[in-house]
Order: sequence, then C-alpha cells, then structure tokens
Amino acid sequence: MQERLIWIFSGRFGRATVNLNDRPLVEHCHRQINILFKMGGADALFQAGGKDLVLDDDSVLLFNSWLPHAKLANDGKPTLILSLFIEPAWLSEVLPETATVVESLFPLASARLNDDVRMLANRLASAIPTHVRDVEDQCDELLLNLMDALVVHHADQSVDRAALPRRRMVDFRIRKALSYIHDHALRNPRMEEVAREVGLSRSRFFEQFRRCVGTSPQHYADYVRLTAATRRLSTTDLPLIELADELGFAGHSNFTRFFTQHIGVSPSEFRRQTATGELATP
Repeated sequence: MQERLIWIFSGRFGRATVNLNDRPLVEHCHRQINILFKMGGADALFQAGGKDLVLDDDSVLLFNSWLPHAKLANDGKPTLILSLFIEPAWLSEVLPETATVVESLFPLASARLNDDVRMLANRLASAIPTHVRDVEDQCDELLLNLMDALVVHHADQSVDRAALPRRRMVDFRIRKALSYIHDHALRNPRMEEVAREVGLSRSRFFEQFRRCVGTSPQHYADYVRLTAATRRLSTTDLPLIELADELGFAGHSNFTRFFTQHIGVSPSEFRRQTATGELATP
C-alpha cells in the first residue's frame, strides 16, 4: 500500500491537493463541493448515490455539497489525483450565476472531460506542487478559470433558476442539534445523546436531520471533527497523541485510522505537506 501527499494549496476558495494514493476512503461527505481529476497512475473506483464511478483519464467526478461518497482500494497501482474542495460561499461570490443553485450545482456525479477542462486541470495540477508565495496569484487564477469552465460545461443548464425554491428551511430542533454537535464535537457525542438533547426520537431525529441538512447526523459530526483536526494539524505543533486526546479519540491509533480513512493520508503526512497558510474553516 502506497501513500504520498505531494502538496496542498489552500485559501478562501477551500483546498486543492495533488495526492498519490491507493487507499480506500470510508463513506463521507463535505460542505465543500469535491471535484476529482485523475492525473496519472491507475484508474480509481468511487461510490456515490448507490453507483460505482470510475475515475479515469477521460472523466471528472463532481460531488455536490453533502453528497456521501467513498473510494474503494486500488487493485495494484496507486492513482495520482487532483482533488478540489470548493467552498460554496466563495464560488457564489466569484461566479454569481451559481449562487441560487450552488448546493446542487452538478446534476451528474461523473462527467466526461472535454479538452478545455482537461487543459485547465493539468495546468493547475502542475502549478500546485511548485506553489510558493510569488506564484499564488497564478494558482488562484488557474483555479478560477477551471471552476468557470466546469460550470459552463457541467452545471445544470436546464434549471429555471428564477423558479428555484428558497434554501431549505431548518427545523429549530435541528438548528439546536447543529449547535450541540459543534459545541461538543471534541468529545464525540453519540447521536442518541444529540437526539435526546433536542427532544426527538432517534428515528425522527435522523429523518429530520437528513431532510434539513442533506446528510446524516453522523456524517456531519465526522465532518466537524475532521475539519477541527485539519485546522489543528496545519496551525499547531501539538503532538499527535495530545491532538488525538483533544479530539476525543480513544487513542493515537484510532485518530490515525479515522483521519487516514477520510483524507487518504496519515495526520503526520498531512501536517508535513500542508502548505503555509490556514486551511478552510467551517
């Protein structure tokens, strides 16, 4: 099994990584839009929406906010992947035409690459490993051009945007649950505890949470803990054993396993390779 994170480039837009990996990733989701390109190596197999999705030389994977997805282990050789984690608020700001549909921007989780998008993805992937301060503007411009091309070619062009419903309303009990998860994320509360705290049965809580937020409460809680972990790894020198304890893990090995299953690299490798600068915040 191979593992080598080549580089991470982060900013207001979110995070972009170039990563060589053959590891599986457990089913997870992000608030960010996750976009994946194969840059080299073997094809990779993902799952989303009950479907198997192949990431190969001619495809791009487009996971909307909160869409649960997983990566299966490679059969043999690793894959070199350009992975983008795009903040919806940033995208709505720089490409205002996406603002009303940003939560469900891409109708298909897998699409065929065209020459325009392929060229821009290759240019960005080439720039990220050599990223230094004096070329930051170049990386920002390449990323914006790539996102613009993806929206032009792959966003849902059939939607009557003026007729779109307003952003989903969140039940006051689910708002309370979101606050409770954020406030207690570092001790990893059980979802039954959260349900009791907001006065809902377990089944009703899961149903309402998914309806209002778009994902399961456990996936959301995992996202909150993972975001805290990536921020602490990139902004502090806290020993991993202390960080694991701070984040509510029963041991260093449990933290390492959780992090690696979700990110694809170990916490120590993530910290070593993270570019200077703060990662995107929730």
